[in-house]
Amino acid sequence: MIAIAILGGGIGFGAFLVLRRPAIRANVRAPRYLMRSMLRSGGTDRAILGMTDDAYAAHVLMAGIFGLVSALVVVALSTSFGFGMPVVAEGAIVIVGPLLGVNWRSSTVKKRATHARNTFLYALSSYLDLVSVLLAGGAGSETALYAASRTGNSWSFRALQETLETARATRVPIWNAFADLGRRFGITDLERVAGSMQLAGEQGAKVRLSLATQAEALRARQISEIEAAAQESTERMGVPTVLLFVGFIALLGYPALDLVVGQM
Repeated sequence: MIAIAILGGGIGFGAFLVLRRPAIRANVRAPRYLMRSMLRSGGTDRAILGMTDDAYAAHVLMAGIFGLVSALVVVALSTSFGFGMPVVAEGAIVIVGPLLGVNWRSSTVKKRATHARNTFLYALSSYLDLVSVLLAGGAGSETALYAASRTGNSWSFRALQETLETARATRVPIWNAFADLGRRFGITDLERVAGSMQLAGEQGAKVRLSLATQAEALRARQISEIEAAAQESTERMGVPTVLLFVGFIALLGYPALDLVVGQM
């Protein structure tokens, strides 16, 4: 009866979380001390994904609760079907469940942030190329930077547009604004671009050549990363191919082996 009660309560609470997820997402506010313990790292990941601290804390708490409910369901099912487990094992499952849920949510955010950074770098290399083309056509530095940012409508170009507009409104040098954006998103390449722009603004260096070099370096690194990922995928596909070949050989050789063994 206890197992059935735990199972029913877990299913009911899980259904409540699913049905009330939008309201929970909007209204859950974690305590400050708990938020500080969960938000010690990963600030750049949340920034590039546009997640507030409260939203991230709510997601993590929901993942922990889901892990706890799943662990209780596992314990209840094992008890109901007669797979008796020691009390220590049941306690370990209940403890590990929330930890796995929180870790899964954190890993998901990290992967999404890594993908977002790669997407931003693709847009940044295109943006730098456009700026170089405009500078070669005789446009001024600021004019080229603003005009190139308006050529795209992705979130990366919108972030660049907002950064430029903020720099213009607050009268902050553009290179400082780009450096702040790079630090906030955790993109060191953008900080390097800001350093090149600062060198051009303060010491009169050739900004077009510097930006073109930065764009070429970005493209070269992106191509090498894509080639490395393709090579890794090819190597991973080699293992199933070898296993398939071994299975095929075993399938062909088994009748002959069975015939030889039967005649002995």
